[in-house]
Amino acid sequence: MLASSLNLIENADEDCLKVFTLGHFAVTSGRKVLSDDCKRSQQLWNLFKYILTYRNKGIIQENFFNVLWSDKECDNPSKALQNLIYRLRMLLNYGVLNKDGESIINYSQGCYSWNKEFNYWTDVDEFEELYNKAKVSEKRDDTINAIELYERALMLYKGDYLSEDVYNEWVTTVRNYYHRIYMDIIGRLTKLLKQNGRIQDILKVCEEALMIEPFEETLHILYIEALIEAGNIKLAQSQYEYVTSMLYKEMGVKPSTALRNLYHQIKCKDDKILLDINSIQEIMMDRSDSEGAFFCEPDTFISFYKLESRREARTGKVVFMAMLTIVRTKNRTNDSKILKKAMGMLLDMLIQDLRKGDVVSKWSESQIFVLLPGPTLEQANMVLARLLNKYELSYPSKSINIETLLQPIGYLDI
Repeated sequence: MLASSLNLIENADEDCLKVFTLGHFAVTSGRKVLSDDCKRSQQLWNLFKYILTYRNKGIIQENFFNVLWSDKECDNPSKALQNLIYRLRMLLNYGVLNKDGESIINYSQGCYSWNKEFNYWTDVDEFEELYNKAKVSEKRDDTINAIELYERALMLYKGDYLSEDVYNEWVTTVRNYYHRIYMDIIGRLTKLLKQNGRIQDILKVCEEALMIEPFEETLHILYIEALIEAGNIKLAQSQYEYVTSMLYKEMGVKPSTALRNLYHQIKCKDDKILLDINSIQEIMMDRSDSEGAFFCEPDTFISFYKLESRREARTGKVVFMAMLTIVRTKNRTNDSKILKKAMGMLLDMLIQDLRKGDVVSKWSESQIFVLLPGPTLEQANMVLARLLNKYELSYPSKSINIETLLQPIGYLDI
């Protein structure tokens, strides 16, 4: 990854500080990599990354204390910070051969800040600039230019922002921001390519993106759709089987409705005949459905809720609704993969262990709703307690807790 980054700066301005953050962190001046000693000077580069990340505002010194010494004892953090700032200024200023004698780190009115007048370049600034320019071109119906700009932006994205700092919570929001832009670029670019009949280019974009984000279901869906469009049905089916197996094995996640719909498209395309009523019923039932509880999307769950509410008014039989919320414990990393895996495992256990007449829905990334027709309040509580106990025994984790709320329907407003 570093080698490919260095290729981009082969003809770099010798006086320019270049910072690479997407997929691999590197700070260079000309052909010299200043950040080669990252592991030996970890605190120094943590300081640099923090100032860089929040380069659009001034930072008070107390913020640095929380980032640099939150889990470590430091007798005099103010003195230690001043020392780090001095060392960083010396390294960057001499490394970049700055002719004007300016420092890349300013201090004013009690705040440290990034000097935007300094001769520097960052991959994230160019990435975002290309994205914004492409959207303008797209709005003006300048499709060719928009496609070119989106493709150039994708070349810069080698992975998550500061991917090596996965446990630093202050990075998470910014990392998610650039990842959202990345996914939006892929969505916009593939749409434009499809409009221009460039299916093979869509396949190439998806293949390269999946090398970076192998667990991103949206990319697999775009890839399978392009394979179907290209008429490569066998490869589309093979990709579907791969992704469903991989997501379940790695994250405990079952195929989404969108993926299952693609499977039905593959099956219909492969048969190349008109389906009779029995075939259609077979597709609608979906043999992959669980023998346990019925899993559905939130909109369908609301319909079931209303139906059970009407049935309760007619029969007098109480129906309970449970809300299960996955909560990350304090001082743990805000890692979406941990949350997704916990959600997948919990969903899978609920669907398998609850009855066929029970209804389960994933309401959000961290909440599940369950309808439990029939049992008393005591029985419903026992069911939930048994399931949660089984979950904790099967998947012990200090990263998450599961909170539950159980009430008769009508008491919870959805």
